[in-house]
Amino acid sequence: MCIRDRIVRGSTNTFMDDIERAISDCVNTIKCILRDPRFLPGAGAIDIHLATEIQNYAKTISGLDQYAIEKFGQALEVIPRIIAENTGHKPEKVIANLYAECSKSKTVGIDPENGTVHEVKVYDSCEVKSWAIKLAVDVAVTILRIDQLIMSKPSGGPKPRAPGPNDAADAAF
Repeated sequence: MCIRDRIVRGSTNTFMDDIERAISDCVNTIKCILRDPRFLPGAGAIDIHLATEIQNYAKTISGLDQYAIEKFGQALEVIPRIIAENTGHKPEKVIANLYAECSKSKTVGIDPENGTVHEVKVYDSCEVKSWAIKLAVDVAVTILRIDQLIMSKPSGGPKPRAPGPNDAADAAF
C-alpha cells in the first residue's frame, strides 16, 4: 500500500471542508471495494426488488406481523423516492413504473436525466447497501424498544395528595 500526501488549496474554509470530505469519500469507497468487490444494481433497482419480495412474503403471513412486514417493505421505497424527488420527477409515477419494470427485470433503475425506468449502468456496493439496511433496521428496533418501555411504565410524577380541610377554603378564592 502506498501512502501519498496531497496539498489542496482553496479560497474559503467551507470549500476546503467540501474538498476534504470528497477526498475522504473517495478513499473510503476504494477501501470498501477492496474489502468486498461485489456490486448490486443501483438507481433504486435493488431497493424496489427487496420491497417487492418482502411485500410478497407479507402476503403469506397473517395478523399484525403481516402489517409490520408489509410496512417494512414499503419503507424500502424511500431510496427510489428520494432519487426521483432529487432529480425533479414525480415520485409516485417513477415508483409505479419501477414496480412494473421490476417484475420483468431485477436490474432496472431510475434514469436521473429523464425519469424513465430502464437498465442503467449504476451500481451500489454490496457491503454499503447491506450495512445501510442493517443500521436502519437497528435504529427502528431501538426506537420501538424505547417507545415500548415508555408506554409500559407508569409516569413518574408525584402522587396527588389527598384533599385536606383547607382545600374548600382555597377554592373560594
